[in-house]
Amino acid sequence: MRKIKYLIAVLFLLQLFSLSAQTNMTVGEFEYDDIKFKVTRHESFFLIRPVETTNILSNPETIDGYPLELVMELIKNDGSSDWKSYVKELSDWDLVVGRGEYIITHFICNGNGEILHLSFSTGKNTKFKNTSFGLLYKKIMVKSKLKFTSPNNMHKKMNQIHFSSIYDIE
Repeated sequence: MRKIKYLIAVLFLLQLFSLSAQTNMTVGEFEYDDIKFKVTRHESFFLIRPVETTNILSNPETIDGYPLELVMELIKNDGSSDWKSYVKELSDWDLVVGRGEYIITHFICNGNGEILHLSFSTGKNTKFKNTSFGLLYKKIMVKSKLKFTSPNNMHKKMNQIHFSSIYDIE
């Protein structure tokens, strides 16, 4: 009887680990223009990101005597929507994402607005093509530079600024 209870407990734990792994697992990789991308399935979305990451310096704890959390609230992003025009440039929107779906672009930039890292999220029902995300990634990385403003240009003293921008396909 004790062995049966032990076996049931082990099987339960194995099933639990299996289910948790399925909600956060790599479902594939693809390459576009010598850049490798990884697609990870999460509970309600897919995350598409480059495999290689840039070494990004951490931010200072304070800027001009103000805590970093306060400085982050003062930073205004004046140019994060230009990437949406690149989605429209693609000849067939359905290659990127189905109508009624969305793309979220996650940026990590330095204080000068240069993009250091870029990744995408889409809904789980999205029927995306990997090459379209590769093309979108290249266009954003090559053509986009973001504009930030803050009191006394505090943002220029930061090593990384994180933000996301959503595009609903209609």
